[in-house]
Amino acid sequence: MKQASLKSLTLALALGTLVFPLKTYAQTASFTIVPVVTRSDQLPGGTAGFFTCEHCAGTIPGTRIFNNKGDLIFQATGDFCLGGLFLHSGVTNSPLIRECAATPGGTTFFSVGQASLNDQGEAAILTFVQEGNIARNLLLLYAGGQFTQIVATGEQSPFGTTITGCGIFGIGINSKGEIVFEACSEDAAGNLRSDVYVYSNGTIRGIVKSGDPSPIGGNLSFIGLGPGPRINDKGEVLFPSSVDIGPAFHKSGLFLATNEGVKKIVLGDDPLPTGGVVERYIPILGDFNANSEVAFQAAITDGPTDGGVFVFSNGEIRKIAATGDPSPAGGKFVFRPDLFFELAFPEPRINNHGAVAFLSEIKKGSFRSAIFLGSTKAAVKVVAVGERLPSGEKIQRIDSYALNDMGEVAFFAYGKGEGPLGVFKAIPVAPQITSIKLKRKGGRPELRVNGTAMITNDTVIEVNGVALEPTSYPAEFRENGGTTTRVVSRDSRLDEMIPAGATVQVRVFNPLTNVHSGPMAFTR
Repeated sequence: MKQASLKSLTLALALGTLVFPLKTYAQTASFTIVPVVTRSDQLPGGTAGFFTCEHCAGTIPGTRIFNNKGDLIFQATGDFCLGGLFLHSGVTNSPLIRECAATPGGTTFFSVGQASLNDQGEAAILTFVQEGNIARNLLLLYAGGQFTQIVATGEQSPFGTTITGCGIFGIGINSKGEIVFEACSEDAAGNLRSDVYVYSNGTIRGIVKSGDPSPIGGNLSFIGLGPGPRINDKGEVLFPSSVDIGPAFHKSGLFLATNEGVKKIVLGDDPLPTGGVVERYIPILGDFNANSEVAFQAAITDGPTDGGVFVFSNGEIRKIAATGDPSPAGGKFVFRPDLFFELAFPEPRINNHGAVAFLSEIKKGSFRSAIFLGSTKAAVKVVAVGERLPSGEKIQRIDSYALNDMGEVAFFAYGKGEGPLGVFKAIPVAPQITSIKLKRKGGRPELRVNGTAMITNDTVIEVNGVALEPTSYPAEFRENGGTTTRVVSRDSRLDEMIPAGATVQVRVFNPLTNVHSGPMAFTR
């Protein structure tokens, strides 16, 4: 496979780096909202501002695109040649690829597609170039300030086909710099298909192809719907596919390619913990982490609810949230399952701590929709449509978002008239302890911890670093959004762990956001 080094295509091509002054923040009970880039922030060259033109738009073009250093890739589009792909790092926003910039080969970048970013600052970027009247896909690796071409439409695949048709899509990169992608191709007989590949250490290898036998019978059939494949740090690949069972019957599913072969994660007609089964024809949207845990969104038939978000872990499917469940922001969750589901509600994101970010409508609540961070035990509101940003502007729509291992959520917001407001980060607020009391109730010790930014059904009390069990969350102290001002433990070890006259260090921990409070000394 050809690899052309694009050495002259560096950040210098991007005409500089944008540095923005610190801006005001907005804060909810659980998250601080921090601007990344907002409307009217100046584009390079000083000729215009971000998102100020009539047809301006933007997005966060990928799932694994927000790393644990807080770096983020976002896309801004606008009037011709004013858009591009930008890297936010620290307080700077640096253009990576600008529309209409020339490549060393004499072609012209006219659009950018998906991207993925790892903690080393390496990125996989899908671009579109114009060659006369022909548009081509280029998959690029950005590393060390320069770009390397990995593959392009028109080239030969490891399966002996020519990459063409719908081109390249569904890209991702892991911490080792391995890149996964899906591509349509054509064989010598003119038959079209779609296959999954991984680039690693200068070589592209085929992972799975259309027509391969599925692990449950029938054949895999890639249909180009959904988000495409994902790759984790173990080199495993999660991919969506249909399974053809007979000449006129198929089911949608999610599969995992491992060193031991392809394994099924979830398939149409599989039973769900909500009751009912996975709808067989609607694509299943999913993401996964380094622990091979898969978060997915599915339509449901023959059950009490019609859609939900689930997690597959240790061979078991468990519910995160489903239509009709109470929302921590009031009202009830609503997931609308249809063939265009992924356009309005992107697939959930899962980080390496098992926290799942998802976007849901809310019926009869305080807000129309919101991003939530959830687990099988708890959920907390991150940011909602209808809330105000640091500028005071009201969010009218959230269309894309990303999650990192720090529990931070990056999102793109639109305002009145559907105009872009910009890109923002929601950063978890650390819980704080305000008071501690040890009581005896029914002959047993009871430790009560009061504070802020503690998450209902999630926060754990720790004494000298040891987590207490069980924890309860009294209803009268619960707040809108999923937080609480009191957590209580009646752990049978309390008398032993907090002896009379001894001073201990008490902290609270939010597993969802992976954030601890500071310690507070307590003497019985």
